Amino acid sequence: MKKSIYITLALAGILSMNSCNDDEFLPGNPSMEIKAENADALFGDSLPFTIKASDVDVPLSTLKAQLFYGEEQVSETVIRTKTSGSDYTGKIYIPYYANIPNGKATLKYILQNIHFTTTEQETELTLARPDFPYLTLVDEEGQEYRMDRQSMYHYSVSGDFSQKMKAYIKTPKVGEHGNELTFGWEDNTIAVGSTTSIPFSNTEPGNYTIQFNTFNYEASPFAKLLLNGKEMELVENDVYAVKLSLKQNDILTFEGVPAYDEWWIDPDFFEKQEDGTLKFLPIDGSYQITANGKRQYFSVIALKDGEAAKLQDDGTGAIWAIGNGIGKPSVSLYEVGWTPENGLCMPQLTAKKYQLTFTAGVTMKTSDIDFKFFHINKWDNGEFKGDAISTTSDLVEITESGNLKLQEGQKFERGGVYKFTVDVTKGNTKAVLTVEKVGQVDLPRPDITINGMKLEEGSSDMYQLQMSLTQNQTLEIGGIEDLNDWYVDPDYLVKTGDNHLKFLPVAGSYRVMVNATRKYFAVVRMNGNSEAGLDADGHGAVWLLGYGMGSPSIKDEFNWDFSTAYCVAEISPKVYQFTGKTGAEGSTAVRLLVNAYDTIISVLNIWVESLGISNFIKRTCKWIRLPGTYSMLMRKILYWPLRWNRELLMCLR
Repeated sequence: MKKSIYITLALAGILSMNSCNDDEFLPGNPSMEIKAENADALFGDSLPFTIKASDVDVPLSTLKAQLFYGEEQVSETVIRTKTSGSDYTGKIYIPYYANIPNGKATLKYILQNIHFTTTEQETELTLARPDFPYLTLVDEEGQEYRMDRQSMYHYSVSGDFSQKMKAYIKTPKVGEHGNELTFGWEDNTIAVGSTTSIPFSNTEPGNYTIQFNTFNYEASPFAKLLLNGKEMELVENDVYAVKLSLKQNDILTFEGVPAYDEWWIDPDFFEKQEDGTLKFLPIDGSYQITANGKRQYFSVIALKDGEAAKLQDDGTGAIWAIGNGIGKPSVSLYEVGWTPENGLCMPQLTAKKYQLTFTAGVTMKTSDIDFKFFHINKWDNGEFKGDAISTTSDLVEITESGNLKLQEGQKFERGGVYKFTVDVTKGNTKAVLTVEKVGQVDLPRPDITINGMKLEEGSSDMYQLQMSLTQNQTLEIGGIEDLNDWYVDPDYLVKTGDNHLKFLPVAGSYRVMVNATRKYFAVVRMNGNSEAGLDADGHGAVWLLGYGMGSPSIKDEFNWDFSTAYCVAEISPKVYQFTGKTGAEGSTAVRLLVNAYDTIISVLNIWVESLGISNFIKRTCKWIRLPGTYSMLMRKILYWPLRWNRELLMCLR
């Protein structure tokens, strides 16, 4: 009897399992009802739809809306369908493409359940291009100009524009489901959906007309650049290039170059003639000339079979300079660095002799170079290491790896013109480098900048800039090549790398001062347009006066004149610090003359707020040994309303 029961139960279990499996693999029967849609739409619309989706057997998965122009799917919207019998609403975008005429499109709906069973419905849409009443031209500063409709799809605006007018175009919304469309610059052409500025340009600034066609995306003006009558190809925004065969001493004529007289001319490749034409200096060959409107200069590379040339086994071809401390037309703005594609192609003015000419302080740093010569502007195609190139120069040395560096104690004279020549006439493994000074030019003092902001030049080579700073903020210094040789106040600044400083005090408004002749930075705390004093809450500034202390050296002794008083850095809230170094008088470092110590602390840079030594609570501390360093920290520990009852804690450590 028990055995019979067990068999019965087992059969029941099997049947039950089979039943579950049947349920799992039911295909289902998804169905949908289109409850709301439009038969007509405009290109650029976001078209709404509503679908009732159902499947009584199997849970639903997704509802897709797909749009087709002919056989090509151009848009899709996917909606998750959780509940059978519910209405699902969405929108599908009608793409706005160039050169697509009014016509028919196919809108397909696909409903799918979790067992991948689907049902489909199609509907036909009649599409038309919107007739915008106007367009808007938006320049890089956000200034807007109305482009009026001249005819179907054709819009224009006239105005007093710069020679280079960079702007994108936007449309108003048209129709119930329309969107604002934008037209910008992508991959050297106008594209919908972009706000990158289109590089409109005219042959000269002034009154001219900017035009745009919303059907074919044609626009104007784009000034054509011609080299000896041959049109240069636009390769990126404001950069044009052309490949051609040239002979030494060929005369080159450029047309359509904005502000041509202001362009920098590379002396290794060109010699400017009185009539403005350029004489080509390298030997006969195939070259690419690039007109860089961003940098306003012409660059040249040698070609082989239409590509960047490499040094051949017989010494012909090209040599490339890659590394730090060099850059054209300006090393401060366009340093080559260790990106091979940015390498400088060295021309041959004589066969198998390659040269680069630099002006120290313009195209080459005066005191910090680190570059080498390569066979091509790539990493893996050969380079000149120390065993393949030599020099007898008393200015530069060549390391084992082939890097060029200044000899110890040497630097290039600012404004000096130096010619670097690599001679491979005896073979590529026996190259000889010569470096000679061939000229001198007078250079204006470069702009000094902090984080891109220009310092104002005052008297006696002093520059200054008032700015808001935060503690530990990084400051990028421009216009100073030899920053490592400069003195920076150690309580305010610390050098963190090439042309970078870290600001140490608490956040606030500060005036940063630069002495270009004596090469030092100084900082003063500010309150509005005035020098700060010590506030009632302990924040602000305290000032040092007296004999025996100075910054950046004892030559700058604070004395008893508030015009030379020193603003002490608030290194942490209500804690002020001055750091000095004992030693010989007249050093470039901050010095303390111990035997002449006679200094007071002022809480405001005016006499009436000064505090004498008797006003301090003094701590006993051991006198420092010579030579050595000291720090003086001042912490406000108590404040009373009465002027002379301010108490400070001072410690030498």
